[in-house]
This record gives sequence, structure tokens and C-alpha cells, in this order.
Amino acid sequence: MVIVKLENPKPFHILDFARSVYLPPNMVSNIEEHGKMETQSEGSEHNSMRKNKTQDQEDIDEEEINLNWNTYKSIRDLKTVGIQVVANKTDEWNWSNISFTSKWFNGELRLPIFLFNDVTPYFFRNLVAYEMCSDVHYNYECCSFFSFMDSLVDNADDVKELRSAGVFQNLLGSDKELAKLFNDLGDDLPTKMYCNNSYTNAVAYSKKYILIKLQIEKHYTNKWKTWLAQAYNTHFNTPWAMIAFLAALLALVLTFIQTWFAINPSK
Repeated sequence: MVIVKLENPKPFHILDFARSVYLPPNMVSNIEEHGKMETQSEGSEHNSMRKNKTQDQEDIDEEEINLNWNTYKSIRDLKTVGIQVVANKTDEWNWSNISFTSKWFNGELRLPIFLFNDVTPYFFRNLVAYEMCSDVHYNYECCSFFSFMDSLVDNADDVKELRSAGVFQNLLGSDKELAKLFNDLGDDLPTKMYCNNSYTNAVAYSKKYILIKLQIEKHYTNKWKTWLAQAYNTHFNTPWAMIAFLAALLALVLTFIQTWFAINPSK
């Protein structure tokens, strides 16, 4: 059973209610706390960005934010270095139920379960439009989430991998259509997650997704772990390959024992 906890019992709009369901309480921005984001001229844009930083932004090193996020592109790229996607089946569901664990030579990316249908594209686009509306003063949490998912979903093959992992339940149509939805949502969103240059001062980002990206980046660039993962996927990706390896290893051990006794016969 899915349990949804709402800290704001009186949402003033249906999309405001949706945000309180899809985002955890600590990510839902308080309007009075953040205040109104004033439009600044291009010359004072940098000062405006510094003024509107949240505490999450201040906790992250600027050098880490400015990393090249294009080292990998998609779920398929992560799979080649041993990073597997797992459906995060928790009682309390929200978009932020995302975690990454780096193991000995593989990694595990946990994502919440999603159900997509014919209404989903319109609903997601309305959420984006709502956050970008000048009359509400959120910190673009949904926009940051869509940017994060767009970095993972590049084409239909990525959607297929997510379906196989139980993360996506696609009633929308083909995998290609669902991939296009995330690609379209991820274009030109007001987020500073993957691009340090923007033509709007609304460049907020979520610490949650930044930290996940940094963890994946660290694992992805670890040559030892990626080499082991690639070797495993190449030579032990099927039960028959594993059996052949064990048989060859056993033959090698038996040959060594036979040679040993031939050189050192028992008296």
C-alpha cells in the first residue's frame, strides 16, 4: 500500500496539490520563505542568482556543479559499466525516492515506480508551466526532476531497460513515445543542473539530484570498477559463459595437480 503524507493540508491549486504528493516535504518550497524572484537585467543576473540561492545550493561546491554532466548519456551507458537500475518499492512514494549505491565492481541506481498513460504528457507539461509561472515562487523542483530523468532516458532502448527493471509501466504507447516525452520535457528547462549558462535567472537546482549525479559520476570514472564490470558483462553475461569459465578453471587446476605429482612423485 502506498502512503502519501501531506504537510500542507490546503493546496491552493490542483497542481500545487500534485507537487505535494510527488515531492517529499523537505523539497516542497515554502512560498513565504523563498519570497518572490524578481526579474533582473542581464547585467545583474549573476547577483540575482546568488541572492536566490537556497540552502541546498550553498551546501554544494560550485566546482562540483560545473562538472561536465555529459560523461554518460543514458541508462544503457550506465549498464555498460555495471550500474543496474532497480525499482524502489517503498511504502511512501515520491519522486525523490532515488538513491545510488556503489558496490565492489557494480552499482545500483534505485528509482521510484512510474505509471504512464495518455494523460501523463499533459500533466507533466502543466507541472512545468506551473513552476515557471511568475505568480508562484517555487524552486523548480519538478523541472530539476525532469532534467535528471532526461539525462537517463535518451531513446527507446533506455525506456525498455527501465520497463524491464519494473521502474516504468508504459500505458502511453511505444517506448519511443515515452522517450520523446522526457526528451521534450528536458529541453530548455530553468535548471542549472547540467548547464552553467542560461538565458533566465531561474536557474535553481535540487541538491538531491546533484548528489546522485556526483555519486554516479564517481563510480563511472573509476577505471577499476568499470573494467571489472565490463569484463563480467562480456565474459560472464550468460549461465553458459559462467559454466564454461568454471570448467576451464577446473581443467587448469587438475592440470596443475597432475603436473605437480609428475614432478614430485610420491615415495
